[in-house]
Amino acid sequence: MIPSVALLDTGQLSAMAAGSPELLLPILDDFESSARESLGAIRSALAGNPEPDSRSLLHQLKGSSGSLGLIEFHELCARSEAAARQGAPLDPALPDQLEDLLESSARAARHYLQGEN
Repeated sequence: MIPSVALLDTGQLSAMAAGSPELLLPILDDFESSARESLGAIRSALAGNPEPDSRSLLHQLKGSSGSLGLIEFHELCARSEAAARQGAPLDPALPDQLEDLLESSARAARHYLQGEN
């Protein structure tokens, strides 16, 4: 099944690729790996570990995903960060939701970039 490009801002993704999409693939891989680590830290914070700052992690994920054109992931991070900034507790299901969205968004971005080759 071909992943949906509706998850992406293809204009932003193309701009980041700058005509060389194969060069953006390792950056996408690095983002996906570091995002998974951040999601693990958010899980830890939700489990009561006060060390990770979920708001800061969501802010970083929001910025990086927006730069890569992962628009749905970016928007969920932005909404969650804004709610946390206003004092709302994070939904315990948020890390799983973000992880699923990360996987589908990264798959869609890879497919899109490889289709440009």
